[in-house]
Amino acid sequence: MKILFLSILLAFSSANFAQIQGKGGVPKGQKVNTNYKQIDKRFFAQPNVELLRQEDEVNDISDDAPWRFGFNNFTSLNLENAGTWTTLPNGDKIWQLVTVCEQALTVNLTFSETDIPEGNELYVYNPTKDFILGKFTAEHLYKGKLGAELIPGNTAIVEYYVKKENPPGKVNICTVTHGYRTANDFSEKAFGSSGNCNKNVNCPEGANWVPQRNSAVMLVSGSNGFCSGALINNTENDLKPYVLTANHCYSDPTSWIFRFNWQAADCNNPANSPSFQSMSGAVLRARATPSDFCLVEITGGLENNSVPLAYQPFFAGWDNSGNTPSSAVGIHHPSGDIKKISFENNPLISTTFGTCPPDSHWGITDWDLGVTEGGSSGSPLFDPSHRIVGQLHGGASACGGANLSDEYGKISYSWEPTNSNSSNQLKHWLDPNDLGAVFIDGIDPNNPNPVLVDAGISSPQGVSGTFCGEQVTPAVVISNSGADTLTSVEILYGYDGTNLQTYTWTGSLPQWQNASVTLPSANLNAGNHTFTATVNNPNASLDENSLNNTVSSTFNIVVGGQIVLMNLTLDCFGSETSWELQNASGAIIYSGGGYSNNAEGLLTESWCLNYGCYKYVIMDSYGDGFEGGTGCSTDGSLAIVYNSETLAEIPNTTPNFGTQKELNFCVSTIGIATLNENAISIYPNPAKTKVNIGLGNFQQANVELCDVSGKVLMQTSLTSTSSSLSVASFSAGTYFVKITIEGQVITKKLILE
Repeated sequence: MKILFLSILLAFSSANFAQIQGKGGVPKGQKVNTNYKQIDKRFFAQPNVELLRQEDEVNDISDDAPWRFGFNNFTSLNLENAGTWTTLPNGDKIWQLVTVCEQALTVNLTFSETDIPEGNELYVYNPTKDFILGKFTAEHLYKGKLGAELIPGNTAIVEYYVKKENPPGKVNICTVTHGYRTANDFSEKAFGSSGNCNKNVNCPEGANWVPQRNSAVMLVSGSNGFCSGALINNTENDLKPYVLTANHCYSDPTSWIFRFNWQAADCNNPANSPSFQSMSGAVLRARATPSDFCLVEITGGLENNSVPLAYQPFFAGWDNSGNTPSSAVGIHHPSGDIKKISFENNPLISTTFGTCPPDSHWGITDWDLGVTEGGSSGSPLFDPSHRIVGQLHGGASACGGANLSDEYGKISYSWEPTNSNSSNQLKHWLDPNDLGAVFIDGIDPNNPNPVLVDAGISSPQGVSGTFCGEQVTPAVVISNSGADTLTSVEILYGYDGTNLQTYTWTGSLPQWQNASVTLPSANLNAGNHTFTATVNNPNASLDENSLNNTVSSTFNIVVGGQIVLMNLTLDCFGSETSWELQNASGAIIYSGGGYSNNAEGLLTESWCLNYGCYKYVIMDSYGDGFEGGTGCSTDGSLAIVYNSETLAEIPNTTPNFGTQKELNFCVSTIGIATLNENAISIYPNPAKTKVNIGLGNFQQANVELCDVSGKVLMQTSLTSTSSSLSVASFSAGTYFVKITIEGQVITKKLILE
């Protein structure tokens, strides 16, 4: 079933927008040239849309440019060489120009070398005047530039009003953008899905993220590309209109467009486009390639040097500590669509992206709700404390895809890189007085209530994943978001809703600082567990903000488990690789994937396994296994290793396993070394009708013959140092013989011919 995103064109056609960009007002030409037949028209031919779409198929997955929606016609149309002048009865003048892009879905204009004297007004609108941009005045320009919002349809009319006593100033249209695709052109990749996998930001799941929702914006870069970004706070809380986005979205920001509040009212996609507000123009503050960040400051259409309060702006907080978030939320505009929200319920991983430095990015291996798409680039990633920890660089996630990753440049890496200065770091701008803040919270200028006492807790460590042993030692990070120095706080913690204990922390923690607290160790039974911790009674008083008071994580205890290593070497196309490990019952106990492209090298992952047999399934979405192919000098490989013994492998000499390969292996308990020393043997191997089992110095053993799935086919007891088993009734293939002696187990592979 083909699912479509909300189309800008379809939505705009019946919506009534009143000055979504600019100061508002009515164009003075309302009563003149209403049919526009006498006005100068400039026509722009339809570009080669088929060729553009072919380019888009490549560019949409390249993660190095905005999501292109239009073709730029570069021109220079100004008051001297284009347009029609009309003198009004009172002596005022109006200059009008009609721009027509043949077969366009939308048209947007970019102005340069423009000067609007006080009292003059600039407007852009569609022929029916139900979509009006303006009025634009000098305060909307930055260095003479202005980016105007997308006009629905193929025609945009420019109107410039000049008061009779005023100089004409300057108006110059430098770019006319032919919009050839809208959000509905980017259909989902959902396999058999009956609905859009991206959730509208105002679905019930987003109820706790309303302030952060209001920080997220869509932006137009280079006149013809969509990206996402977010308003971000600084330690002065002065509402400076900084926007964080991705460096690969960068172009001259003086004509960027920032769209606020373009979102559905609820979980349903509306029939018509929701209303929104836009601002234009920004100045670059800092940007850098390694973590792909770009920080700009909005310059046009400000009120009191900030975003108008009517836009309900929120300046999001941030965290530069580098502590691993236990979960995350992304808010973004995929493919130029209305605002969406995505959820990751598992801890993030520290990773890289492409050729970027190690540990410069936060990785999400598989979204739990929603995904990202082209146009989401630059969007904020929030930690459980609702603070930005990164901005989207790129990734392979898509609706219907499993184990497809996204990578976000870390705030912590962008903060103050080695040898950086104000032009390529965040610290200079977001902590201008060098307070040494590790984090700050966001601020709502419509409700700036100061908080004096606010203790928070986050980043549980030592209580996630799988443990080969019964003991865990949890650690948490406590934080102070209040203006008062935090001197004491109680931490109430426990496991599985019981066994609650209280740990009292004392010290001196100033505002915007963190402290790591290691809690007492605990011994737990085998199985799955949930750790929960809550801060209470900060400074022996009431906590004024309870939203950041609790943290939890899940983990698994394996008593008597064995450490088995997966040594995986990727080729150049890591995004194609995924895998899963199944136990004898077929349940998936470990999985992985969503690796970065061009990140060849050895990846080692530890598994904690009970003795028994397992199935490892390795998959390649392209169908050439680990083979690097043309332009890639690296072939991948795989080895599953236990106690320095390779249990299963795919060597780099035969890397092409196609789309999928299954490897079966068995693991025995820690007694393997002792049993091997006593010369446990199975022969002949391969065997045909009979197999001999030598027990060395041992006199008794229990023996099980298993197939590759772990199913027991035969079971017997041996009472001598050497015995024979008949295997004539079993077909040719691979089997495993599990020998148990005095509670210790060894597993041997047996081949029957």
